[in-house]
Amino acid sequence: MLQKLEESPPWLRMLRIVLGSICVILSLFIIIYIGPAVFAFIVITSVVLLAIGIERVAIGIVHQLSRSLRFVNIGIGLLIIGFSIFLMQFPIFTFGLLIFLGAIALFLSGVSRIVHGIRSNASRRFRVLGIGVGAISIAFAVIIMVHPVSVGVPLLAIIISIAFLIIGIEMIITGITGRSRDRIIS
Repeated sequence: MLQKLEESPPWLRMLRIVLGSICVILSLFIIIYIGPAVFAFIVITSVVLLAIGIERVAIGIVHQLSRSLRFVNIGIGLLIIGFSIFLMQFPIFTFGLLIFLGAIALFLSGVSRIVHGIRSNASRRFRVLGIGVGAISIAFAVIIMVHPVSVGVPLLAIIISIAFLIIGIEMIITGITGRSRDRIIS
């Protein structure tokens, strides 16, 4: 159930614009300079996650949401902030964990797409597309698991950077318009 949609206060709009801009700039930096250092990637990813976590906490504090939605936003924000701090403290462990989790997620997504493609009642074209995308996902996942540094790092960095870029753009748009995400999306 949607709560009453209201305009965001000016400081929250500015916070979204600034944090969104940081996300966009750092994401573009990762995409452009993919090769120089894994450590830089982890630090930049940590800072972007920290910005996203701060924004979630601010949303939970400011917006007139139900009590449970406020706690969810604050809780998720604090988890993201905690994860970002963990990433900064243990970069080598984080590096291996990111590659492993990314490959596992990609593998499971591929399996899911193949199963859905086989069992779907959709047209033959969409079923074949789903099965093909699933097979490609599984192939990439296996390649990443076998060659985590030479293939996994650049591929994972690009995928994560694109996701952060999209999140940053969305934060900037909600900051500029002053509307909540619910009003923009729906």
